[in-house]
Amino acid sequence: MLTVDVVCLLYHADNYIDNLILGLKSQQGVTYGRVVFAITEDGDTSAVKSKITENGFTYFGVEKKDFSHSLTRERAIFDYCVSEVVIMLSQDVNLVNSNSFYELTKFVSDSVVYVYGKQICRKKSLEYYVRKKNYGVENEYLTSADVEKLQLKTFFASDAFAAYYRPAFVALNGYDNKHMMMSEDMYYAKKIIDLGYTKGYIAAAVVEHSHKFTLKQLYDRYYETGKWFAQHPEFNAYKTTDAGLKLAFSVLGQALKDFNIPVIFRWLPDMAARYLGLRKGKKFNKKL
Repeated sequence: MLTVDVVCLLYHADNYIDNLILGLKSQQGVTYGRVVFAITEDGDTSAVKSKITENGFTYFGVEKKDFSHSLTRERAIFDYCVSEVVIMLSQDVNLVNSNSFYELTKFVSDSVVYVYGKQICRKKSLEYYVRKKNYGVENEYLTSADVEKLQLKTFFASDAFAAYYRPAFVALNGYDNKHMMMSEDMYYAKKIIDLGYTKGYIAAAVVEHSHKFTLKQLYDRYYETGKWFAQHPEFNAYKTTDAGLKLAFSVLGQALKDFNIPVIFRWLPDMAARYLGLRKGKKFNKKL
């Protein structure tokens, strides 16, 4: 039986912690070395902390002003984890299957040093179709040999549900001590692929993960994504291979096939918010 660590970042997690703990306890085929929660201190977190310690798990606090998706995860892996395999988990992920951790981590090795699992939505929202397009039915293992064909898509990754081979993460200095509020997973995926390692997608490792964004929230999210790309020009060398356009029309085609009226009406403003936010964000450095 594989021993793994789990890292989960928490922020205003009172409505999530019970479901997280229940999901963690439901997993079969793995044992835990450490389960580490990084709690962003904002308001009263005492109830969440009590539930964590009562269940034998560990936490550390992060001041809100110091929070960083990359630096906080890096700190958790460097300073708190002890096992060779570390699972990353978002607080709003629902562990619907008891074998999700096992299916994800059994493929991690000293060559396949980063893997991520399949994310699904139960409700047939627009995000349901986006997830269906982005997370396929077959496992996928990508190396530097795939970059010429797949271009930017080679580095797609998600720390909402992923696993790291910790010895490689430590030896490669993680995210290089860089402050990132998003896409640290993509940064690391490119880093390992450039260095000759393999990134994996595991279709049998399934979690439920969904959001309900307003158009403004969606625009802001994609603006931040665009800004991230502007701040990381090393990704400019790769083509998008029309991935955004293909995704948009794939979503529309599936919604029309299902005669999903709410998604059909949402499609154009939703895709416009994504596109305009991303384009605006990519111009961030030009403003400076």
